[in-house]
Amino acid sequence: MKVLNKVLISLKLILLLVIISYCASNASEIDELVIEGEKEFQQRCALCHGEDAKGDGPYSFALVFKPADLTQLLIKNDGVFPFIEIYLVIDGREIVKSHGTRLMPIWGDRYNEETWSVVSPQYAKTLVRGRIFELLLYLYSIQEPKL
Repeated sequence: MKVLNKVLISLKLILLLVIISYCASNASEIDELVIEGEKEFQQRCALCHGEDAKGDGPYSFALVFKPADLTQLLIKNDGVFPFIEIYLVIDGREIVKSHGTRLMPIWGDRYNEETWSVVSPQYAKTLVRGRIFELLLYLYSIQEPKL
């Protein structure tokens, strides 16, 4: 079942990438998505991962587990950006010890569609997926090149 879920998420992300690639025919639209992802990162992730995503945020000294250097994801995955794995961590399906339990991750209910359904029941999933996708685009944009 877990594998099937990952396959379905992979297909959804691929479809989303195709749609965005088709719709964002000029670089400025992609740049805008990356900028929004950077804003999201700075608001939700930088306290632990650092402004430059190197794992040295102002709260990192107090953590039991050192935050990951998120600029090394390509290098650590043989030149392949782990979109699915990162998506699953952000949306809460994959548990990361350093993030704590899913009951109280640092970002609270930011990526929980039930939270957004109060604001916009019709578009809750889309809001959550859009936020995560912008964050993924930003993380992809800051990857250090594989040597």
